[in-house]
Order: sequence, then structure tokens, then C-alpha cells
Amino acid sequence: MLRRTAKSILLLYFLFNAVVAAYSLSPDLRLIQMVPPGSQVIASMLSPKPDVQLRSFLLITVNNSIDIEDFYAVTGADASRRIHQVVFVAASGGDGTLSEHSLLVSGHFNRDAIFRFAESGNARTESYRGEAVLIVPPLARERTTFKQLRWLAILNSDIAIFGTQESVQQELDRQIANSQPDPNLLERLSRLGRGDETWCMLLVPSAGRVVGSVLEKLDAKIAAVAREGASMQYGVHLGRRVEITVSSNITSRESSDPETDESAAHSTPAQNLLDASSAGGDDGRIAVVKVSRRRYEEWLEKFPKGNLTIAWTLPH
Repeated sequence: MLRRTAKSILLLYFLFNAVVAAYSLSPDLRLIQMVPPGSQVIASMLSPKPDVQLRSFLLITVNNSIDIEDFYAVTGADASRRIHQVVFVAASGGDGTLSEHSLLVSGHFNRDAIFRFAESGNARTESYRGEAVLIVPPLARERTTFKQLRWLAILNSDIAIFGTQESVQQELDRQIANSQPDPNLLERLSRLGRGDETWCMLLVPSAGRVVGSVLEKLDAKIAAVAREGASMQYGVHLGRRVEITVSSNITSRESSDPETDESAAHSTPAQNLLDASSAGGDDGRIAVVKVSRRRYEEWLEKFPKGNLTIAWTLPH
């Protein structure tokens, strides 16, 4: 089981092309409240402003990457489409893998134009608890490798949900019930930077070890914190300096790995670090590093341009 989970995590490495926002935005609580408790991968990206070009590091599943590409395609007939924030969600399915997945998107969408265009192809419209839902079969370009039907719902022209049937049903149920955001999710978000343009929570076994090996190439301190707990989260703020906050989740029953503690105690900051700090707490540790843009870009260049990385630009 651990090997299967680790393999899933290895498929999470994606590099996003982003533009530095001129100002910071808070997470859209309308999206956060729909995230089902028990989700194992939750990531978010804010729509950028056309100021300074700089890539951002975001971790999502392969299915999430298919969802966002197909969401662009299915909603492409909407000339008024605007995207403000995307929240990626992945959870375990019946086979134990991260096979349940969805996107929660805030912005502006013309449901009539989108549904009319999709229905001219192979999609059809049904109703779920009074909400119109577009049933989208796999697109022609992916039918040999991707077999899942997905649902698309557009709420009040400013929120879109796209993903597997079970995931979208859970999210619609939470929206209809006006459910409060998962308090565990909010608590973990509170440990990240308020100005983060991207953030990711990996609540799956061995996530810390896998992500720690990635962050090690940037700085030993944040890598050590990532490895401490059974799960972790991080955020990235793209300013004049790039600030990365990493937080581990450690319960009172967990104990730190002495080897990890020793490596953290003797670690040295990466080259060109402009600032670094860490803090302890009952729920884990937090580490923050600030690096120059040059150092950050050099770090991103160390990732192979193969199947585990992809570059996207989020539409304005």
C-alpha cells in the first residue's frame, strides 16, 4: 500500500507558468467550503496579473492535470470566461488510488454557451438535486488512456465544478447544504503565508518524504520540516523575493525521526537564501525561506522536462 501511495505522489510534480500578481488575494471560501473532508491532495492557484513572468511550483495529480486541460476545452466556446482561482482536489477511490478528482473554479462563466456547445458533441445534460449538470465523456484525444465520465456544474455564473461523478456530487451536496469549510483544512491554511499565490496540501502517507527530496535541492531546512510528519503543506509567494512556507502535520502520538532531527540540526541554508526561520508547535513545525528569483528559477530548472513535469499558463 505504501509503495502504491508513493507511486501516486511521484506523479504529482508539475511546474506551472505563472505571472506574479500585483497584489495578494485570500483563498475563496466559497471554493474551500465545498472541499470534502478526507480529500488527500488539495492545491490552489490564483489567476495572475500580467506583470512579471515567474513560474510557480504546484503539486497535483495526473488526473487533475487532465481535468484542467479538458475544462479549458469544454468551456472554450465561452468568450466571456474569466478564471480567478482554481482549487484542485483528489481523493482515494475504491481501488485505493487517487482516482477521485475535481476542479473548483471561481470566475465568470456563461453556462448556456458552454452547455450548448458541449451538447453539439457527445455531452448531455442531466439534473442533480435541481442543478443542471453536463455529463462529459472522455475527449477524443484521450480515450485510449482516460476512461472516466466527468460532470460539469456551473453555479450562478461564477463557480464551476468539474470532475468525477462522486467528487462533483459531494461538492454539490456541500454547496447546497451551505456546509462550513473543513476546520482541519482552515487550520492548515492558517499556517501558510497569507500572500501565497499557490499552495498545496498533501495529506497522504509518505508525502513528506517524497516532497522533502524535492525541496532538498532548494534548502535543507524546509526539506527537513516536510519530512517530519505523515502529511504536509506548503505555499509559495512570488514577490521581489520568492517566499516558500512549509509546515508538517504531527499528531501527539507521532515522534520525530532522530535521523531527520540530526540532519536538520546540522543543515546549512541554500546558496542565496535571503532569510530563513522556523517555529515549533504541537501540530508540527513550520519553516519559511526567502530566496532570490534567480536561485528559485535555478531550482526549478533542476526538474527533468519529462513525464513528471508540465508547464501551463492560467488564463486571466
